[in-house]
Amino acid sequence: MPSLWYIVISYITTKSIMRQTHNEVQKINGKRVATPEYRSWQMMRNRCLNKNATDYSYYGGRGISIDPRWDQYENFLLDMGRRPSLSHSLERLDYNGNYVKSNCCWATRKEQARNRAYAKTKAWELAEKLGVKPMTAHHYIWRVRAKDRGVIKGTAINPECELIVRDFLKGITQ
Repeated sequence: MPSLWYIVISYITTKSIMRQTHNEVQKINGKRVATPEYRSWQMMRNRCLNKNATDYSYYGGRGISIDPRWDQYENFLLDMGRRPSLSHSLERLDYNGNYVKSNCCWATRKEQARNRAYAKTKAWELAEKLGVKPMTAHHYIWRVRAKDRGVIKGTAINPECELIVRDFLKGITQ
């Protein structure tokens, strides 16, 4: 464990209130380098607590809060553990829910993209079925729905594909 003198000097040189005792932030070649888990913890706190943060309105501004236990980084790390891989980042399972142990996990970008408010159509499932990109599947869904509303004539997708899209849409609306 570092001496009190080291902690005081570290505080003065980095000009921050972070605790250096957990070894999650170190100086390498004169630069502060934090572990990915520590950066995730910092960014989570910034999104929810810093009214000047660019994305505050999507988190703290919507009432998304953080488990008080997670005010201490050590408790956050104890609950969440280390990231399984470099491609994982912090994810809330319910995007309207708070940052609490039961609502958080480490997820890949692909997994996170499926948990967005606008992903209700689950176009990725149709994309996997058709063997196309998710955005193409989303476009097919839009074209079929627009045709049904009478906004456009025809669908500009082949009839067989249109049938698959219609079957898919029946499945997600039931």
